Amino acid sequence: MNSSPSQGHRPLIASTGPEEPAIIVTSVDFANSPLAGDYSSFFAMTIDNLLTPDECAKLQGAAGNDWQTLSKGNAFRECQNILVFSQQWASALYDRIVSHLPQDVKALRKGDRLAEIIAGPSHLKASMGARKAVWRIKEANERLSFLRYQPGHHFKPHCDALYARPGKDERSFLTCQIYLNDAPEGANGELSGGGETRFWTSQVGKRQKTPEIGHEMEDKGEAPFLDIKPKIGRALVFQQRMLWHSGQEVKHGEKFTVRLDLMFERHFEKL
Repeated sequence: MNSSPSQGHRPLIASTGPEEPAIIVTSVDFANSPLAGDYSSFFAMTIDNLLTPDECAKLQGAAGNDWQTLSKGNAFRECQNILVFSQQWASALYDRIVSHLPQDVKALRKGDRLAEIIAGPSHLKASMGARKAVWRIKEANERLSFLRYQPGHHFKPHCDALYARPGKDERSFLTCQIYLNDAPEGANGELSGGGETRFWTSQVGKRQKTPEIGHEMEDKGEAPFLDIKPKIGRALVFQQRMLWHSGQEVKHGEKFTVRLDLMFERHFEKL
């Protein structure tokens, strides 16, 4: 069953973290990667030490142990998850994340190249007379998805779907994946134990869309890619629109993450 803790529980983590270890923010440099031809101006970044190892353990432990198996379409996705609905947890994580986001990601408006890549022209074209649409980051969705990948588990290449909050002029444009443990170690001479978040070359127009996940593609084997390695306390923030990625198969040990959507609200402002 999905976990839904009451809103009155004691906070697990504070909105601001300890001074040590220091936060390290790194842009994913697609322009100087094998994916430059597709994503040179796309947005992704890592925030190392967003959570301490102790906070990761507390957050994971508080989510419980009622793991539900996720399996979709010919083993396209195999892992386990627990859903936790908590505005308190989401708000604390959002407060940690938002201060490290670039200013041009927090407000998306027509004419800004990065905004049009993240939000897409269709979301930016609306206007009310002289006032133009601006999407401003607001909060993290209270729906937190805790994920456990065991040996053989994976999530094949796909694009995340933008979430529209019912009855409100709000959209998710960014995904935040927080790794709650280090990448599994390789064995028997392997360099990696798997579990990387892998960005793939674009497959726009090459696969059909599915409502649950967004666009899908088959694992291309030798196609260009760029890996982000799980590291305890590391957050990976990236645009949902048109950015293909996978959760590579875990070969040894386990991989734990928590995923949340970063929500934007549309305003009309004189620019």
